[in-house]
Order: sequence, then C-alpha cells, then structure tokens
Amino acid sequence: MTLGGCWAGSGLLTQSVLRAAQARAQAKYTLPALFDIQKVADGIYAAIARPTAIINCNAAIFEGASEIVVVDAHSTVTAATSLVAQLRRDVTSKPVRYIVNTHFHGDHVQGTPTYKRIAPHADVVASEATRQRLAEDDGRGVRQAVEQARKTLDAHRQKAGAANSAEEKAYWRKMADEVASFIAEMKDYVPELPAVTFDHDLILRDQAHDLHLAFRGRGHTEGDIFVYCPQKKVVAAGDLLHSFSPYIGDGFPKEWPRTLDNLAGFGWEKAIGGHGSVHQDRRRLADMRAYLEELAEVVGKAKSEGRPLQEVQKMVTPESLKSLANGYGRFFAAERFKGTPHAPGESAGDLLAGAVRTNVAEVYRNVERS
Repeated sequence: MTLGGCWAGSGLLTQSVLRAAQARAQAKYTLPALFDIQKVADGIYAAIARPTAIINCNAAIFEGASEIVVVDAHSTVTAATSLVAQLRRDVTSKPVRYIVNTHFHGDHVQGTPTYKRIAPHADVVASEATRQRLAEDDGRGVRQAVEQARKTLDAHRQKAGAANSAEEKAYWRKMADEVASFIAEMKDYVPELPAVTFDHDLILRDQAHDLHLAFRGRGHTEGDIFVYCPQKKVVAAGDLLHSFSPYIGDGFPKEWPRTLDNLAGFGWEKAIGGHGSVHQDRRRLADMRAYLEELAEVVGKAKSEGRPLQEVQKMVTPESLKSLANGYGRFFAAERFKGTPHAPGESAGDLLAGAVRTNVAEVYRNVERS
C-alpha cells in the first residue's frame, strides 16, 4: 500500500486547540527540555528522552519537504507538547503530518492525543495488530497506571521524608513531583486510535525521501513496526531494537530473533531505537539477537525440565550467559543507568543482575507463546 504526497498540514501549537494542561506544559518549556535532539542524517533527527520518573520513549523525526513524520509519542501531555515546541525552536516549523505508533505500550502512545490536538489533520499510523490492542484496552492500561502512580507517589513522599541527606531528599521530592504531574495530566486520558493501519508494508513518499513502514514479525509485541528511510540508510526501530535491556513481558522470545533477522535485511546503517543512544552501526542488533536467543534456549529448556522460576533465576545470571561475555550486558546496563533516574548511591552495575533476573522471568512466562 502506498500513500503518495503529503496533504497540507495544520499549524503546530495552535493555542485554540490545546487544552489547559497542554498550555501549561508549553509554558513550562522555559525549563529544561525533556529530550536531547541529535541529527542522525540530513532531515532525520533522534529525540533522546531524558530521565524522568515516568519513562518516555525516544522519538524519530523525519523531515520532509513541507511536513514531518514523528515516530512514537511518549508518555504524557507534557512530553509531547514540549517536544513539538523544541522541534519548532531548534529544528523546523514544518507541521506534523504523521504520528507513527511502533507498538501499543503506553510510553510510546499516550502522547498521541496531544499530537492530534496540536496537528488535527495529522494521521496516526500503526500496524493493524497494534490498533486492535489499543482498541481492546480502551485506556484501561492508563487508568491502571494512574492508580499505581498514586501508590508510587505516596512511597516517594515517604522516602523524601525519611531521607538521610539533602541530596536524597531532593531526589525523592523530584520523583514525587513528576509522578504527581503524570497523575494530573493522565487521569482523564482518552486514547487516540490509529486511523491508518497495515499488515505488512506502507510507503510514504515525499520529495525529500521515502519512508518504508514495515511489519516483519512478532518480537517485543505482536504488532511492532519499524520505519526505514532507504535514501538516508536510517531506521527507526521502536523497541524491537534499542539500547536498554529488552522488555519481554509482552514479547515472543522464540520469534524475536527471527524478526531481528528480518530487520537486518533492510539496508540501514544507523538505528534510532525506542530507548537509549542511537546505534551507529549494526553491532548491537547482533548482540541483542544473541541474548534473546540464548535466553529462550536456556530458560525454555529449564522450564521444560520442570524447574521452578526461582531456581532458573539463580541458575541464569549475567556470568552464565555467553551472549553477555562481549560486554553487551554492561552496555545496556550503562545505557539504562544513563537514561533513567537513579537514587543517590546506585550504580550501573546494580542494574545488570536485576535486568537479567527480570528477563529470565519474562521469558519463563512467555517462552511457549505462539
């Protein structure tokens, strides 16, 4: 399926279509931005999410001749509004024409309604599988996240009150403030479903470049898509390929490596992932693939032998995994440490064992998914 040429877009940041919460978020833009924008190629930018209590995904921005495509939409009203304002200030005043949801997770889609209010004529694009998941959920995931955030807020405030140092107190107060903002912004959330969907391929053509949107198998979720620009050799891979440890809670452990093989079949040289730094080559795809494949094999075998999860988690450690021997584990732990908040005294090394333990539990639960 091909959608040629881009329609005339609407102006960005039109105050008459922004809710009060969005206007407040824009006003707050005088404070530090929530993203670091990096030029990846001519007309292609990565917006790397800064650490916040409620995690945001990265965004990939493809600048066409007269409009832009934004890949992934973050967690909150503030994040979406602030990024658009930052793009207008630092990159281009061209309007948003397409918002691409690479998959259904909240940190990638919850800002979609905000983008639509900023650019009402923009189309939201996703795989058909992702649209179905979003329609079935109907905002329940956000409501659950808000309720969980209320509990988290209480815990953060208690930790701030019990802090032993000014640094620790400031950290927990900052976390509490950010969680409170999330609750206020998202308590009345109404999802925005994709209007354009596809099952295999969708091509967006522009005078500046073509964008090839593709679904090539299940991995992180059942509906992951990626966006490839053949002229610039750049792919926006969402959470199929990024720099953090993989989240496999909704994943397909045995299929994900094959889906990465299919992603490798496209001619990209740089990859903008959903989290962490931009990949400047293909090395980390091979590393991530090997890690996922080894986990599926080792954990799957142990589960088939009737071993309980707790025993498998003791058996499968960073030291036991051949796929981490080349430093990949240290890499994704350091990336996660850099990209997420951490309390005073924590180190990147503290994250590695926990990440593997979590991944083992996720694979144990999902290794038989079909």
